[in-house]
Amino acid sequence: MKSNVFIKGILISVVIVLFMLALVGCVSITPPPITGTVHIVVTGTWNYDLYMDYVGKFWGVLPGTYILYNVPIGNHFFEAIDIWGASWGYYALTKYIGVGINYVYLYP
Repeated sequence: MKSNVFIKGILISVVIVLFMLALVGCVSITPPPITGTVHIVVTGTWNYDLYMDYVGKFWGVLPGTYILYNVPIGNHFFEAIDIWGASWGYYALTKYIGVGINYVYLYP
């Protein structure tokens, strides 16, 4: 009698494990996004070098919109510096970048 209960317990355990393994393949888990896209909008009348976190991203660009992809979420420091130097035109700001599209407006 004890061996019969023991064998039934093992069979039920095996069936449950097989169902669990079958269901694991059906569930797709996608990690949450951890980056955003930044549209840098520059106004002004001259050419500028654009920086994010003190790293040059665009050089000698005209006023307009420039896009950075896969920017990590968090606070970032953006700068627009005239190609002739900061005394000719400079603007900087710190902005929080979240998931999705973010706009940064620079007015050098």
